[in-house]
Amino acid sequence: MGFIEEIKNCFCVEELPVNPCYRAVIFGDSAVYLENVKAIVYYTTEEIALTVKGGGIILRGENLYVKKYCAGDLAVCGKIKALERV
Repeated sequence: MGFIEEIKNCFCVEELPVNPCYRAVIFGDSAVYLENVKAIVYYTTEEIALTVKGGGIILRGENLYVKKYCAGDLAVCGKIKALERV
């Protein structure tokens, strides 16, 4: 089984999008970097809600803060506990 097939099985998806709506890179439990962010809906130190191309995302954690938000790129630092697509 190839790498892409393993990813599809791990996330229980039939097909991976050719052009992803957004990209999220998680750095351990201390930071996350997102591309294609349209807006920050609300922001607290425990939760950040975002709109992205194709839907929404909620980041949950502790002591969260926005390190960078420019031209659709968002960097959040703090103790990341969850990233949920809504």
